[in-house]
Amino acid sequence: MRLPRMLALGLPLTLALSAAAQAQTTVTFWDFFGGGDGIRMKQIVDDFNKSQKDIVVNRTTQTWGNPFYTKVHTSVVSGQTPDVMTYHLSAVPSGLKKNDLRAITPAELAMAGLKISDFQPNLVKTLETDAKAAGKTGIYAVPLDTHTFVVYYNKDLLKKAGLLGADGMMPAMKNIADMTKALQTIKDKTGVTPMALSTNQDSATPWRLWYSLFLQQGGTMFKGGKLYLGDLDTKGKAALQTMADWTKAGLLTKNTAYPAGVALFTAGRTAMMFNGNWEVPTMVDAKAKGSLKFDYGIMSFPALYGSNNETWADSHELAIPNNTKTPISPEKLKAVMTFIGYVNKQGGLGWAGGGHIPSYLPTQNSAAFKALQPNVQYSVKSAKDATLEPNVPIFGVGGPVYDAVGNNFTPVLLGQLTAEQGISKFKAALINFNK
Repeated sequence: MRLPRMLALGLPLTLALSAAAQAQTTVTFWDFFGGGDGIRMKQIVDDFNKSQKDIVVNRTTQTWGNPFYTKVHTSVVSGQTPDVMTYHLSAVPSGLKKNDLRAITPAELAMAGLKISDFQPNLVKTLETDAKAAGKTGIYAVPLDTHTFVVYYNKDLLKKAGLLGADGMMPAMKNIADMTKALQTIKDKTGVTPMALSTNQDSATPWRLWYSLFLQQGGTMFKGGKLYLGDLDTKGKAALQTMADWTKAGLLTKNTAYPAGVALFTAGRTAMMFNGNWEVPTMVDAKAKGSLKFDYGIMSFPALYGSNNETWADSHELAIPNNTKTPISPEKLKAVMTFIGYVNKQGGLGWAGGGHIPSYLPTQNSAAFKALQPNVQYSVKSAKDATLEPNVPIFGVGGPVYDAVGNNFTPVLLGQLTAEQGISKFKAALINFNK
């Protein structure tokens, strides 16, 4: 029996469509981005999918911090991992210790049209040091950005305090005394609390400030490939004492939750804010909507102990889970690396709109990025000053160091412990976590 002509013609077409659908490679992507970062990453994924015929990325956003890394480890143990994921560089030592990360070879980078020399050198060096400390070689993640600690400032209030230069920028502060004097002048002449710093249920922000002050004295907690605590009783105590002194004098907000700290600054109720460059979209959006009633600026964290400009920083990475039960296929690997290449190359400038400094040097050095406001006010210097967390598994996002800071530094800022007591308890906690 002959098939009807339309069915006969349609059968090959149906088979062809089916074959095309089967040929498409689906990539499962986990990230932890919310807010403005989430919006930007969604746009990058959408744009990537539109640009591809044979690859589609399915993105799922997980909970930031320890829940994310716990879920990644569980997926590796069960063999039911995503194909690619975001990761914090600070969490790589812990990920390597748990064998959650798969090495990425130069040949695999080449699939993405990338090479090691394309990326910010200090990030690559940190990745290589992490691997060496774990008894491995190579890199286990691909850098996406640098995010670091900066100073946001209200130009109107600084002008009222006589602290705004003719160029519309803050004057250079070369030491702790300079910063303390500036904060006190702001308080005396404007009546507002000079600096917003969140401490209530937020151990990350005090850690970033303390670590920057500690680093700028030449302090280290990583020596000889191991945790080192020798600088804590001196340089660590001095950094914590400075923070306690500022808080006691009313120069920093006290017992303030993270959202409240940002809200105080954007409402003009503090003259400055110590925070990460990820709050740039908050400022840009508020200015665009007309809800920000003052002009603002952003500066890299100043060198307050002489010439050492080192400042806390972290880096978002793209990584492949170490799924040994169901290893990634060559076809899937090629699709993943194609996606990683696209995010860094085509998506880099859009990602920078979130305040981040692109790790991919061609984007970082591009005229378009150098003209991006307000990033240009801090990006070049901050990228140079960026100093990653110690290469020890107890540090990093989701790591126990955050508990140690919250339990032992916050009480010092609230006047419940002395700086010496806080440092002593902090050391004991680190020793216990590192066993």
